[in-house]
Amino acid sequence: MQYKKLQLFFCFLVLSLVTRAQQAPENTNFISPVNFPMYLSGNYGEIRSGHFHAGIDIKTQGVIGKEVVSVENGYISRIKISANSYGKTLYITHPNGYTTVYGHLDHFTPNISKFIKSKQYEQNEFEINYFPEVNQFKVSKGELLAYSGNTGGSDGPHLHFEIRETNSQIPVNPLLFHFQIEDDIPPIFYSISFYPIKNNSFINYKNDTISFRLKMKDGVYSTTDTNELLFNGECGIGVEIVDYLNNSRNKCGIYSLQLKINNQITYSHLINKISFNETSYVKSHIDYKQKIESKKTIQKTFIEPNNKLSIYKSIINNGIYDYNKDSLYIIELIATDTYGNKSTTIINAKRGSLDFQEPPVIVPNNGIHMNWELENIFENEDIKITIPRKSLYNSFYFNYYSSNPTNNSYSKIHHIHNENTPIHKKYSISLKIRNLPEKLYDKAFIALLEKDKSIKPIGGTIVNQYIVAETKQFGNYTVLIDTIKPIVNPILKQEKLLNSNKINFSISDDLSGIKSYNGYIDNKWALFEYDLKNDLLSYTIDEERIKKNKKHELELFVIDNTGNITTYYTTFFW
Repeated sequence: MQYKKLQLFFCFLVLSLVTRAQQAPENTNFISPVNFPMYLSGNYGEIRSGHFHAGIDIKTQGVIGKEVVSVENGYISRIKISANSYGKTLYITHPNGYTTVYGHLDHFTPNISKFIKSKQYEQNEFEINYFPEVNQFKVSKGELLAYSGNTGGSDGPHLHFEIRETNSQIPVNPLLFHFQIEDDIPPIFYSISFYPIKNNSFINYKNDTISFRLKMKDGVYSTTDTNELLFNGECGIGVEIVDYLNNSRNKCGIYSLQLKINNQITYSHLINKISFNETSYVKSHIDYKQKIESKKTIQKTFIEPNNKLSIYKSIINNGIYDYNKDSLYIIELIATDTYGNKSTTIINAKRGSLDFQEPPVIVPNNGIHMNWELENIFENEDIKITIPRKSLYNSFYFNYYSSNPTNNSYSKIHHIHNENTPIHKKYSISLKIRNLPEKLYDKAFIALLEKDKSIKPIGGTIVNQYIVAETKQFGNYTVLIDTIKPIVNPILKQEKLLNSNKINFSISDDLSGIKSYNGYIDNKWALFEYDLKNDLLSYTIDEERIKKNKKHELELFVIDNTGNITTYYTTFFW
């Protein structure tokens, strides 16, 4: 009886923590950053490629140019412009202890635009990260700041909006601040996966992962498989789950997940805030292999040794359960979104037969054991790899082999473990170069050969017949050279600008990638904006810097990462 009372108290405590976490922070009364209904294409904590999403993505009806306003009184504390990431971005610091972030903007209001353009011309740089003096740009609640866009790494027009703690710059969940966003849709479970943890762990008498589709019946999700589920030893669980908000078909992330086995909480997580320093641990939070192979996002309810995410609560034995304890098991998963909508999965399982004869343990005979806590080094005459300590999420057996060079490579093809194993920190890779003329040393780089046959340049420096670089992926590597100049093409050939106020170029480099560019008009540096995702370089006619009714000279210099330069020259009349 006393044990049951303790269990009820513990469940009540966890529920209370979730409820309190969903309350809006004190001293905040933010208004919407847009003056139209807030429909989301992405929410906070949604799992992206290599990180958790740090804000919410507000739909702008597929267009650019929607007004963006300050959600509270404050001042502009940072203005950042980049070719990728959040593109054109504003940061507003508020007296209530929070900073709001507005990303992928098309352009700022005239006073901000004029000021930041002057800084770009001072530095002769398109990309800029400027911190105005305190109160240099004061803003009022509801004041127009900018217009929504599609700049940076955006996949389409929208406003990326964040709320950060000012002192720590840790992003917090904006949906906790009671914006007028409708959501009465509970999370949806798609599948459940079971993972044997040790060599003597078995699921249905196999030491292999097993997955089942889930289907809801009478308000609860369960498997469609009618066969008995049998466990032996220590196993973990993962679920494929998404959330939707009203008026949007975009898949979003859940807020909390809890696992109970025989009414005992063995795992739970809660996504209130995630720092940028820990966000890449998401690669360990999910089944990374499934993400690479099938694009499925399966969230694990067991934690690897080097997963340092702070979202985990109420963890017993890292979420791993020993199914030799009892003969019957009720597995219950409870998922909620930020608005309290809840979904539940219940699975019944049994302990496998005690008479089951375990097959002999197969120990890899061609792998090298790597310990996640230690520095790991692998080397032979053609390669040296140095993986810093605590770069791996778990210990494993490392595999390597090499194959002969291709016609255009200057080293062997090095097959370094496999791309399905995530790594947290960059590691050093040194490849022995073969048959590379010394005159081409400065054109060489290490390349990752992707599955789709594309090339990802890693870079590198040649030291004593080896080329050395750092990378954050396992996979197939070799040494290539790039002697080809970047491609520069005017999108609209014209000597005379009539009704257009822009000059656009397409720039690209298929091997080592674009390193830098500079444009000049009448021998003076000119502000060309770079849209990396579209390979677009554009200049907007600046009436304050070039004279009207005359012929102008335009020069463009584009350099790739091995120093190949393309120069483009033209004239235009404006």
